[in-house]
Amino acid sequence: MKIIQYLLVISLIGCAGNITKPSQSKNIVWADDGSEIAIIIEHPEKNLHRISVQDLKTDKQRDITEWRDYKANKIFYMKQAGYFIVESLLENGARRFDKIDENGNEILIIETPDNKNQPCKKDIKEPAQIHHTVIPSPNGSQLANIYSPECGTVTIEFLYAKNLNVFDTQTMDIDEPMRAKWHPDNYIILVNFKNDKAWKVKPIELPSPIFPPQCFYPVTTSSDVSLDGEKVWFDGDKLITKQVDIKFGCQ
Repeated sequence: MKIIQYLLVISLIGCAGNITKPSQSKNIVWADDGSEIAIIIEHPEKNLHRISVQDLKTDKQRDITEWRDYKANKIFYMKQAGYFIVESLLENGARRFDKIDENGNEILIIETPDNKNQPCKKDIKEPAQIHHTVIPSPNGSQLANIYSPECGTVTIEFLYAKNLNVFDTQTMDIDEPMRAKWHPDNYIILVNFKNDKAWKVKPIELPSPIFPPQCFYPVTTSSDVSLDGEKVWFDGDKLITKQVDIKFGCQ
């Protein structure tokens, strides 16, 4: 398993020199403390992106990274713990997850197999058991690396976010597609897509069945919805916020 660091926050500022002004990405999330937002900016001509953060009260912005390779996908901004988790899409169908600190230093966490070497897939788009993902815990102290090593199993590796060391691994026999989210009390909830089966998966404990949560999203404290229930998105170049009924902690 490779270890890397990948950061994803991007700026609303245009590019310098002869580069065309980049387009805004739809990928935008709140910091886990709700004080700032992280934005992915995509290059208009190349398969590149960069990350910036913005304070909504002052509109002050700062770039976290230069242009980075690949198309960016998911991002988490764990400001209180001082890092970002960024998922990038590779051309061969593989994905990589990086941890990036607020100075732009990157460490690779994991790179997934490409399309030809997937351990278990129903088809090219949907995994048979679970979509490989890395999700930071609500307080940012842990990471959960969640994947299917083979058909019929789901594995969750718990890592210390500070040094990326794996300190526990849980593997379960599961025969249907699943989703994963963190509970506010720092354990993973696995839920099937029918929302009629769920398991509590906590480090150093055996997994146990629980009642499915009433809401599945957000999966941790950093998302496009703040802890106060304020959703953020772009309408063209305009940044919009609106109070919504769902937020992390809804179970």
